[in-house]
Amino acid sequence: MLSLNKTSKLEAEDLVMVDPFLEKRAKLRIRRSGSWYNVSYIDINENPKYDYTLICAHGWGSSSIIYSYLLKLLGPYFRIIAYDMKRHGFSDIELDTYDLGLFTEELAQIVDHFNPKNLILIGHSMGSAVIQNYLCLNIERVKAAVVISSASNFREPIPRLIPLMVPRMDEKVKNLLLHLGMNLLESNSVHPKYLNIIREQRKSMPYHVFRQSLLNTVYAWKKDEELKNLEIPVLLMVGEKDQFTSVKDSKKLRELIPSSRLVILPDSGHDILLENGRDVANLVKEFVEYQIDLDSLK
Repeated sequence: MLSLNKTSKLEAEDLVMVDPFLEKRAKLRIRRSGSWYNVSYIDINENPKYDYTLICAHGWGSSSIIYSYLLKLLGPYFRIIAYDMKRHGFSDIELDTYDLGLFTEELAQIVDHFNPKNLILIGHSMGSAVIQNYLCLNIERVKAAVVISSASNFREPIPRLIPLMVPRMDEKVKNLLLHLGMNLLESNSVHPKYLNIIREQRKSMPYHVFRQSLLNTVYAWKKDEELKNLEIPVLLMVGEKDQFTSVKDSKKLRELIPSSRLVILPDSGHDILLENGRDVANLVKEFVEYQIDLDSLK
């Protein structure tokens, strides 16, 4: 398999700027508890070969930038929408609880707005919890799903982060420790310009967004029984060297979700969308073309 560090440097530099998808970025108004805020999203919709829409949800402390390779490489084949969750990336900040209900409702409004005929949801890490929760509530709206670096119960694979749990520590100190810890855990295989964009975006995120998202979204996800009822094709992907959501966690998902297939990417960690972006894109394309019967949709 190819890894990102073997991908053409010129191609990677083409992808990464201050905002690699500035011309494709727009905002959508989301209503929550009587107030409105803007969600930033990237929309790649250039006469795609197949009548499928891929809506992509990112992970904890991340943004739509993590889908850069999928957006570039799969654009000719599908319509792809990658969005920034509230107060992530380029989306608005608002005083609110950052929980699984909020992020699921946010995704539901995005789906309702675009109302795609053939929808495939893609979620990475925390985003996988959001799309799986949406699937449990709205299975009839979705043709298939791609679940990346995930678990059926995040409390088991991910240890509680000490800086998030120390209420008396100064907020600035907790933020500093948090960012240093996340930076140290990022893979060396990811192109540094990607890391710079995501790190800069993280710096603008308040501490309470990290804390509430972890406690009320990541740790709130536990749906073993509901996952057994997902009767749609699901592609599971995990990095062989993932330190947060292990191969064991994905194997458990494979056992729970009836129509699922698991792919383990060698020499990859938690950020496989950027570590092995070309391989992930090829796997998603193959999944849609061959596992999902396109002829039945005509």
